[in-house]
Amino acid sequence: MSFSISKIFAISLIFLFNTNNEFNKLNANVKNSPANKNDLDLYHGMGVSFLCNATRKGFDLDFPKTLNVASTTFASVVSQKHGGKIIERKKEQRVDMKQLQFIASLQLVESALQVCPDNVPEKIEKQFKIETERLKKLQGL
Repeated sequence: MSFSISKIFAISLIFLFNTNNEFNKLNANVKNSPANKNDLDLYHGMGVSFLCNATRKGFDLDFPKTLNVASTTFASVVSQKHGGKIIERKKEQRVDMKQLQFIASLQLVESALQVCPDNVPEKIEKQFKIETERLKKLQGL
């Protein structure tokens, strides 16, 4: 009996490997399109939903860790699905993933303050205000 199970397992692995190889070959020929405003809005909405749901009463997951997961996921999707490119001001641009993750974090906190303000710890809200003021000053230079 164990011989037939191991045989099936080996055949499954071979099939999976061959299928994955064919999938990779197909994907190698596909050009990733840059993330447009609709894509970014979708990823942002999913991130806010995850952040608010995971940190609500009853779940009580750690807000900073949950925020990190949401912003990392946002940046990873842009990197993997769109080749790290976005369309900004009608131009295709490659983005730095660390910067994108930082900006995504700020935007997710901003939305969480509107959607689920009771879930956002005071410390995070204060950090958000400090960082947004700092960015405003940098943009004014």
